[in-house]
Amino acid sequence: MSKNEEISNLEKKLKADLDKFETAKIKCGIIGRSGVGKSSLINAIVGEHIAEVGEVETTMEVGKPIAHRGLNFYDLPGCSTINFPKERYLEEFQISNFDCVILVTSDRFYEDDLYLIDELLKIKMPVFAVRTKIDFSIDRALRRNISEEETYTTILNNLKDNLKGYRLNGIYLTSADYPQEYDLSQLLDDIYSSLGKIKQQRFVADINITSQKILAKKKELANKIVGIHAGLSAVNGINPIPGLDIGVDISLLTRMGFHVRDIYCLGEAQQDFISALIDKKNAKVLAAKAVQFGTKYLGKEAVILLLKKAGAGIAVKSASKYFPFVGMAISSTVGFFLTSSIGKDMIKDAEAIATENYNALKSIKINRQ
Repeated sequence: MSKNEEISNLEKKLKADLDKFETAKIKCGIIGRSGVGKSSLINAIVGEHIAEVGEVETTMEVGKPIAHRGLNFYDLPGCSTINFPKERYLEEFQISNFDCVILVTSDRFYEDDLYLIDELLKIKMPVFAVRTKIDFSIDRALRRNISEEETYTTILNNLKDNLKGYRLNGIYLTSADYPQEYDLSQLLDDIYSSLGKIKQQRFVADINITSQKILAKKKELANKIVGIHAGLSAVNGINPIPGLDIGVDISLLTRMGFHVRDIYCLGEAQQDFISALIDKKNAKVLAAKAVQFGTKYLGKEAVILLLKKAGAGIAVKSASKYFPFVGMAISSTVGFFLTSSIGKDMIKDAEAIATENYNALKSIKINRQ
């Protein structure tokens, strides 16, 4: 095989890997009675207000998911209602096509819930049982001098008794107002473990940062995405940069920047979600930093400026080096180096802002106490 053929095959593989990531879809059913906090749970999972919070189901057709990039939620009512009898429930909503189901309650699971769990387990569907609004129960108990730990343990044990005999993927107590507290991060970690490799990557890219573990997974994914873009820049760097004797595909770097921003939850909608939970002064500072990230890395003019600054610091006409993906010398090594270098800076800056966001959300419970 010639060097040109090797490069062509590598380009096809890198493009295919990126396309798989970008087009991957995860179908997650959110099932529960009206008013149990399904919409709030969805918003807490993605760190963005994508689901309308109310007492009435807003999505009654399985074909209309609540979408957040590749993560699609199907907000479904509980079974055994007049409109959705339990015997036809799984077939009615095509639940066998889902990747997982989150069964939601704000108190306990009832007979129709247990029937549904049994049916879901028969088709080997990953089922996660979530009890929402745990903070409300804790606050009420504190007024009676019952500790947070005691309330949490009592409710969890009651749910375990309630669900005894059912081999669920897990039982979780969550709070939409305190997404970094209680069991939401464990829920996300367990859903992640139930998915295939490509869907795991898509899931990590689209969920809220509720733990240091998730933050670490996001960094791993961001490095992978930067590596793919750097490889593509190496094999098809074609657009000359004014003032530099190099060719780099600017659109690739721009797309890389948007991926890094989204992976680290630095979009405007996600900053709005954070701002609604933390104090106004801190929210303003963090929002400004997210905007600065966009100004520095997103858009054609920003990328050209970054390339000029980075390109001025390297020997553009240096001897060819070995391309790390396949160990062959190619003329576009400079394109690889520049894209990789800029990508690493993106990740460093994005992670710093995301860590501040995470710490700000962690502090809201402390401030409440």
